[in-house]
Amino acid sequence: MPEQTFRLNGEQVTVDIADDVRLLWVLRDILGVTGPKYGCGINVCKACTSHLNGRAVNPCAIPVGKLTPTDEVTTIEGLADTVSADLHPMQQAWLDQDVAQCGYCQPGQIMAAVAVVRRAAEEGREVTDADLDGIRNICRCGTYFRIREAIRAGAENM
Repeated sequence: MPEQTFRLNGEQVTVDIADDVRLLWVLRDILGVTGPKYGCGINVCKACTSHLNGRAVNPCAIPVGKLTPTDEVTTIEGLADTVSADLHPMQQAWLDQDVAQCGYCQPGQIMAAVAVVRRAAEEGREVTDADLDGIRNICRCGTYFRIREAIRAGAENM
């Protein structure tokens, strides 16, 4: 089998697996990284949202063979390390706003939120309602109001 090498949460990793295996399965089943959740497996629910080179992606839709040794995959487990803190400001906002009910979608929600806030900052603007409307992660518990409030609070500290 071919070797696949990429960076995961700041560390270089190499796995022996076919090119067409989706990154989500590599993360969860091979590398034991369980923050990105398996929801639908077809790029719809967004429970697996992680970052690839700083941008929100859904590992269930990415064949591991598409990654290069310099590609950086960041999951919820490595998010706080991107700011050298115990918790990322968005994770703290999630706690402060008491967002989670069942919690299953929360890692993906947080990763999507961080990407949206970063993009707005790169564009030199505040996060808008349109930005928040563009986050398509599904929450079966329906905590969308608290999610939006947490994103706004987290954005203030990012």
